[in-house]
Amino acid sequence: MRYFISDTHFGHPLVTALRGFLNNGRLRAEYHGIWQAQGCAAAHAWIKQYVQDNQTSFKAICDIERHENAIIGNINDVVGRDDELWILGDLSYRCTVEHTLDCLRRINCRHLHMIIGNHDRNFRLRDNDVLYADMFETIDDYREIDMEMPLLGDSSESTGQAKPQTALQTVGMSHFPRLSSLMQEHDNWPGNWNEFADDAPDCEGWLLYGHTHQDVPGGTDPRCVNIGLDAWDLKPVSEQRILEWFAGSASRDAAPPTSIRQ
Repeated sequence: MRYFISDTHFGHPLVTALRGFLNNGRLRAEYHGIWQAQGCAAAHAWIKQYVQDNQTSFKAICDIERHENAIIGNINDVVGRDDELWILGDLSYRCTVEHTLDCLRRINCRHLHMIIGNHDRNFRLRDNDVLYADMFETIDDYREIDMEMPLLGDSSESTGQAKPQTALQTVGMSHFPRLSSLMQEHDNWPGNWNEFADDAPDCEGWLLYGHTHQDVPGGTDPRCVNIGLDAWDLKPVSEQRILEWFAGSASRDAAPPTSIRQ
């Protein structure tokens, strides 16, 4: 089975804190309460203001070890040793290569693949790929694979069939959503669209992406899906689950909760 994940952000204090992994119980509870009552955007704004008002840092208030343990534990709970795990970028940030390697060694999967994200500084210098040669079978900016996908426009909906017809089709994988989506300048997406214009795929077919930290899997159009951790309760997504999502099956109605992770 193939699994997909994006935006692990190992070692990254900001993302660790925004996901609710805080080292102070009182602060964590208050943050959790704001998230539940007002949503993630309000919680994010509150914790950023807290850091500013208290002249502290995200590094000082976050619990990086707990954040990494949660993600790696979730991976190992579902991904088998002989499965494939595709990491669609932003593997780590603000940490050493050795720390990143330590996290990767704890993942119990022999077939790791890497798609480069904007925070993956070491991978941007492609000469550094050798540092991860023992970890990844492939390292790419963008890659395509064949997956079983629904045939759009088939007659299953009108005929009442339980499942739409499917066929083996090409699926793109990028850290970034489509260029056309970036150009829409979503206020809650990281960075300005033109920062990543050269990296975002200019394609119209099936696409798996991360980067946006959306808290829902629904993509920017019917042919793409956000497989970032924030949309899937900090868990990897299986190839079968992606097919079900694109097919509009019951899994869409049972999408992962968007409540805070702890």
